Amino acid sequence: MQGLYNATGDISLLLKMDSLFKPTGEVSYEAPAGQRPAGPIPLPGMAWMTVAFLPWIVHWITFDIPGVSRWISVGAPLLLAALIVGYRLAFGRGNPLRLPLEVGGLGFFALAGALALTNNTGFAAWGSVISSVVMAGLWLGTLLFGDEPLSAGYSKWDYAKALWRNSMFIYPNAVISLMWGWQFIVAALLGAAATLPNLMLVFTVIRYGLQVPAFIFTSVYQKRATQLRVDDYEKTMGRLRFWAGMGLLTVAGLLLVATILMINV
Repeated sequence: MQGLYNATGDISLLLKMDSLFKPTGEVSYEAPAGQRPAGPIPLPGMAWMTVAFLPWIVHWITFDIPGVSRWISVGAPLLLAALIVGYRLAFGRGNPLRLPLEVGGLGFFALAGALALTNNTGFAAWGSVISSVVMAGLWLGTLLFGDEPLSAGYSKWDYAKALWRNSMFIYPNAVISLMWGWQFIVAALLGAAATLPNLMLVFTVIRYGLQVPAFIFTSVYQKRATQLRVDDYEKTMGRLRFWAGMGLLTVAGLLLVATILMINV
């Protein structure tokens, strides 16, 4: 009527836009009360990401300590990973592909257990580094092959389900997952450098210390999930997938080198 818009179609429907769609300020992205992963343990979604890290943390803490039995450094994480996967699959997450961090950990520790039982000296030397490479692959792989970025499977429980497939939610989680993937690539390189006797302590502290800012970034950045506006979403996600692909190529190269080193030890 004021010449500000040109419209085709049902003009009466256009006049009802205000009643059909809520103003942005009235839209709530918060999860309804009680929304969390299914199961008797009342943990929120992001707390389950911490739980998924526990087997890996036990492994990293104990693996390089002289005198610690492989029954502890590998057996304990394997048992813990099996319990976590069993619980998550039993309560509402029947598709193991939706639990890449948990199932990937179970697979790694099962293989590590088999190598430990054979007293493989190569694994004893490089197992900790390989664990970081595997973790990098799990995080980056979800950006190229998964239904959602790895972190999204945990953080989505803090938001309304209508937001789960929205670009304002997917993009920040893609950034977070890309960050974790490359963080573990750097950690693997630092772990390799830590084999140098004079620099072992320095590189080991830096390697595991990197996870502190990574967890802080995940917590802080995720809070902006409903505030980001992504221009040209597909192009932006394409760039993230490109760097995820570069990371996976790096992971493949590191695994190849580690395999050669393990054979030659």
